Amino acid sequence: MSALLKISDFSLDIDTFDGTLPLLRNVSLEINKGDTLGIVGESGSGKTMLVRTVMGIGPRQSRRTGGGITFDGIDLTGLDDKGWRKIRGVRISMIFQDPMTYLNPLFTVGQQIVDVIRAHHRAVGEKLPGRAACQARAEQLLGQVGINDPARVYAQYPHQLSGGMRQRVLISMALAGKPDVLIADEPTTALDVTVQAQVLALINELVAKLNLTVIMISHDIGAIAAVASRCAVMYRGEIVEQGRTRDILTAPQHEYTKRLLASVPEFGDQAAVAAKPQSAPLLEIRNIGKIYHSAGRDIRAVDDVSFSVAEGEVLGVVGESGSGKSTLARLLLRLIEPTSGSVHLEGKSLQALSPQELRRMRRHMQFVFQNPHSALNGRHNIADAIGEPLRIQEGLSGRALRAEVERLLDVVQLPRNFAYRYPHELSGGQKQRVCIARAVALKPRILVLDEPTSALDVSVQAQILEFLSELRAEMNLTYVFISHDLTVVNHICDRILVMRNGKIVEQGTTQDVFHAPQQPYTQALLASARATSKEAALAEAAAP
Repeated sequence: MSALLKISDFSLDIDTFDGTLPLLRNVSLEINKGDTLGIVGESGSGKTMLVRTVMGIGPRQSRRTGGGITFDGIDLTGLDDKGWRKIRGVRISMIFQDPMTYLNPLFTVGQQIVDVIRAHHRAVGEKLPGRAACQARAEQLLGQVGINDPARVYAQYPHQLSGGMRQRVLISMALAGKPDVLIADEPTTALDVTVQAQVLALINELVAKLNLTVIMISHDIGAIAAVASRCAVMYRGEIVEQGRTRDILTAPQHEYTKRLLASVPEFGDQAAVAAKPQSAPLLEIRNIGKIYHSAGRDIRAVDDVSFSVAEGEVLGVVGESGSGKSTLARLLLRLIEPTSGSVHLEGKSLQALSPQELRRMRRHMQFVFQNPHSALNGRHNIADAIGEPLRIQEGLSGRALRAEVERLLDVVQLPRNFAYRYPHELSGGQKQRVCIARAVALKPRILVLDEPTSALDVSVQAQILEFLSELRAEMNLTYVFISHDLTVVNHICDRILVMRNGKIVEQGTTQDVFHAPQQPYTQALLASARATSKEAALAEAAAP
């Protein structure tokens, strides 16, 4: 049987100001009808570049230097724009990583799906269906991906949906052309554990129902094990190992694969040491609440939350999407104003501070955002990004500013010549280190970290977690660590708060919450995390 998609000794280069750089080197893969293939590797390994080239949406400056790609006997490397319109989205579709980047906030979900349906009909020269037929097809697609009320979602805008719902909408758009091959690029990266499990189950269900061929890219070993029967490991643009997923997970042959698997934290690995209780907490939250008004009703994003954080402690905040974690993080720094309650730093209420006093206080409390690329201005180089708080708060300039920027690059273990690079020239892990350097520039007491490792691959994630632990010890920092990744929280946090619907439903030491959860909701979260953990993947792979 001939392969549906065949990549033969394919090599790709790109021309840059620094000369020609190799992107892909002698990549060979054969994918048959009905296959499920997982591709893993760290940032910059070439995973996304490979599948974007298969889709014909690679960078314009790139050029093939060897090999070829064929799909169902068609040479993809020789297609013109007209030829690609008959393949891209129609026979080969792609689910992208961040739904909000690929959904237009100005149009309803239904309108966007209808636009895709009509584009596919134009591409293959078919008569365009009428409005009613398009709406019926769009609602059918929404139902196909497990959305319970397709008519309601059809009329909504992307911002009115949860992360998991938006991902389902992207999947429905990818299925609009009835493709043979579905490419999923990190489809569960920004999702909490319960929604992640639902999306993976949905992909498996679609494979069975529609006889789809799936190529899934992920840095999550558990996600790959849950979907893919075969796996390819990429490193520096090459495939260093490929075979059955169970063989690669249980008996990796290449040294890089062994290192990659070793980087995945164990679910039961609790590395943090609890901070000693203090008589007076560094940070105290008293009955804080935040109510948003939408469509004539009140939404309690945070509802009467109280807790304290000791100096030097790492407090984890976990919960599903929409539980109020990120709203709480912004309330802690008074980035948004609470509806009720107050936040106290060393006994002083932030709500009582004047604008000038609040500005001075902010040097002691800093924020590290989830997406480092969005948090950095693409027009400013790294020296400008790190130096900005020093210019504003300390009044530094010239040589003094440059020296301090170089010191901070040393602190986050980046080369000093990175000061003159721009964000697009750095990997995800390097950009996150820049964001951390900017956050610690003013020697703060507290760092609030909102999902700081969710967009990073496992090896870079391990480096960032180790670095945060070292930085905590060196600078006596206090962390409020928000994450949907319970394995990461278990690894770094001393205490945990579990949030649901804006309330704290359980709190305690990491040991107590993970090994003796009291609430059914916490138990369900832990069960979902275990189901997609490294241990579960290895156990499934080892099963006969």
